[in-house]
Amino acid sequence: MIEIANILLQIFTFLVIFSFPFNEKILNRTIKLKSLNLGLIDAHVFNIIIFLYISLIVSFLNIDLKLFFKIYFTISLIFILTNFKSLYYEIKRSDFIKFAFFFLITISIFIFIAQNIKLEWDGHVWISKALIFFNNEEITKLNETLHPDYPHLGSYLWAFFWSNSFLELEYAGRFFYIYVYVLSSFLIFKTLEINNIYIKILLILFFIILTFEPYYFAGYQEYLIFSLLIIASRYIYIFNLSDRKNIKLILFTFFILFINCWFKNEGKIYFIIFSITLIYLSNIDYYKKLLLTLLIISLAFTQYILQKYSIDIAITSETNFIINFFQNFNDIELLLVKFFKILLNMAIAFIKHPLWIIIFFSFFIQIFFLRKVNPNMKYFLICLFLNLIIILGIYMGMKNIDFVLRVSLDRVLFQTSGFYFILFLNILNIKNLSKIT
Repeated sequence: MIEIANILLQIFTFLVIFSFPFNEKILNRTIKLKSLNLGLIDAHVFNIIIFLYISLIVSFLNIDLKLFFKIYFTISLIFILTNFKSLYYEIKRSDFIKFAFFFLITISIFIFIAQNIKLEWDGHVWISKALIFFNNEEITKLNETLHPDYPHLGSYLWAFFWSNSFLELEYAGRFFYIYVYVLSSFLIFKTLEINNIYIKILLILFFIILTFEPYYFAGYQEYLIFSLLIIASRYIYIFNLSDRKNIKLILFTFFILFINCWFKNEGKIYFIIFSITLIYLSNIDYYKKLLLTLLIISLAFTQYILQKYSIDIAITSETNFIINFFQNFNDIELLLVKFFKILLNMAIAFIKHPLWIIIFFSFFIQIFFLRKVNPNMKYFLICLFLNLIIILGIYMGMKNIDFVLRVSLDRVLFQTSGFYFILFLNILNIKNLSKIT
């Protein structure tokens, strides 16, 4: 019974600290999107992104986790109490219904994880980093872990919520991954132009059943990237790439994509290819495109500098991949063998994660049945092509390819699958369905 109380208190903690600094009214007044209002769930998501960046900064400062929690929780609670009246009037009946389902789904997965607390292989790598933060040790101690070059933010969040849970149980730290996963699943269906809330709930349940993989919640970081990319796709979708306005939404999307660099090394690749493509297709003047490109370069460089000098991590894996990739051309037979092995394992991964089947079905409909692909859908189709090509190239540059393909390719492909689910939702929307006639 006490563990149930711990789970309920953890949900309460998430609801409180992610209610600051935006509510629906403040968010819309700040962002000022053209002919579009953001809702409560959008405000919650914005607050999570802000919290992630604050946590990233604090992780370098060696501030006690409990002290950080007390300060953030107190400020958030004061914000809720002082804005309670406006928050109450913002909540609609449909919000209560959605929250009830959100609560039930979230607590169900929380309980499942509490009953299955085993950590899988990579989970032991990430928890070794989490323990450094849990014990309030210097960040430079990350150099003593098995893979010091792995980004640390996911482990920091794990330690933060672990340390500040009611019973200080390890798995409570991983509840954050679940919370963001379920929240992102609800968020992405806001793009679906169906008014019936119960149909939406059923579709959300179907999506979660399709994408829920307990193995990845056993200490892995895949769901953090999966969820953040879903969130990014929501805001790219509602941003009209043909419109010169709403530049704030582009900037927010960049920062969502950039935070993935601090969860896993692959996040750097996603950040660069998704951001550069977004700049290229956006209908903004060349001066703004140049500034945004410089912003991307600056953010990537900042991440490299912080890891290399603040944590004192030597980053060499990218260089090794490049060298190995070009060495393949010395042996064409080996190159072809690697190529077909990667394609075969990709096909297996697509079957293992059936969301990819829906994505390719949507790709086929977009290309061959829709009379015109709008700029936003063109963006996702280009990203899909670049994503798969780059994954193919990276694995071509790896040694011991049989082992690496077996243990990692399905996870790498899973990470980005949520980003392209918007292709399917776009087809379901009434405006697009009318074109397939």
